[in-house]
Amino acid sequence: MLAVCIPVYNQKVERLVSDLVAQSHYLQEEVSIVIMDDASSQAFQGQYDNLRTYANIVQLKKNIGRSKIRNAFLQHTSAEYLLFLDCDAEIIRPDFLSKYIDFIRSSSPKLLFGASVYQKETPRIYYRLRWKYGSIKESKSFQERVNKEKSTLKTNNFIVDRETLEAYPFNELIKGYGHEDTLFGFELERNGISISHIDNPVLNAHLDSNTQFLNKTDEGLKNLLHVWQLAEENEQLLERLKILKTYFKFEHSLLLRIILIGLRRPFRFLLEIGFANLTLFNLYKLAYLFMLRSAQRSE
Repeated sequence: MLAVCIPVYNQKVERLVSDLVAQSHYLQEEVSIVIMDDASSQAFQGQYDNLRTYANIVQLKKNIGRSKIRNAFLQHTSAEYLLFLDCDAEIIRPDFLSKYIDFIRSSSPKLLFGASVYQKETPRIYYRLRWKYGSIKESKSFQERVNKEKSTLKTNNFIVDRETLEAYPFNELIKGYGHEDTLFGFELERNGISISHIDNPVLNAHLDSNTQFLNKTDEGLKNLLHVWQLAEENEQLLERLKILKTYFKFEHSLLLRIILIGLRRPFRFLLEIGFANLTLFNLYKLAYLFMLRSAQRSE
């Protein structure tokens, strides 16, 4: 009935699998676990020797990326529903799986989002930017998600039925980090498939350092422009991409471009050392977009 699909890259997943297996013992429905390792380094390969009893392990020799690997799970399970969890997710509810099973039985959703949360304790200063951004901007309560007219899908902790994923797979033209979920959710909605919501979050247990998060942000902004082009510059999508909408509003301001490009490195320095101000972070992203578009025009 349900396959838990965990794409892994350079992460330990023994605890996550152990928690899932423990909960599955109390279910009447069949739940399988499929782990697909996206060519992690050798240091993370040994963990699978202890996990093969509990999960179907697929170890890729070449990294195929975040979009393609999620589509590839269809080849390794025949389950009607696929539950996608990030490899750094932590189960925080004792009824996590049973709650999903009950919802599937009662509602037969096409797409079901359980969401994720971050730790409540303030982390060390060099990990604060990711935590603050995730806690404020990404971790929406169940009620906030239900009340919001247009919800953004994240690939950590969501269920999709097999037929839907086969019909509307992740766009494999999106490489690297970021926004494959943006386009996936938008294409589903454009084809009349809405997001159902459930109060069943997981914990984002791993925090990137400020530097790691900024590097991922840079890559994500490159992908953002690519997604915008893949969506044929759709205006409805732009309404959700606030930083891109802001950029287009001011892209012809030569003075602003010069100022922001000049301040990008100082902005980054402040963010890296732990000045986790989200307004500053938005200005950094805007500066990076100005720099990126200027570089593209000069090519």
